[in-house]
Amino acid sequence: MGYQHIQGKLYCGRDWLELQFKEKDRAFRKSDTTVVRFEYGEVETAEYISKWFQPKLLILQTRSPEKLDEFPGADVGRVELQVMRESIRHAKRVAALIEYRQSEAFLEESEERVERSRESE
Repeated sequence: MGYQHIQGKLYCGRDWLELQFKEKDRAFRKSDTTVVRFEYGEVETAEYISKWFQPKLLILQTRSPEKLDEFPGADVGRVELQVMRESIRHAKRVAALIEYRQSEAFLEESEERVERSRESE
């Protein structure tokens, strides 16, 4: 099944990232939306790729590959999202937003580890 039969979106929440997709509805068959949530700490990389005369891509790599099992075209822990023309402006900024949220999550995790080590002393 080609990419033209799949539609979806990426939602960046305050504490998590959400990938949603579904097969396009057909005359006699409706499909449900599949939703997968990732904490920002679970996202390894987010990269926007734009080359001339090629589709624009947003590539997400995660530390939890099992969450992408149901996504069509997903490799182990990696999914390539083809960006629609009207979403290009937002896709360019989302990689930077995810990187910022990742750094916040890692900082919070580090602070929690330091607190636990102080408590155990």
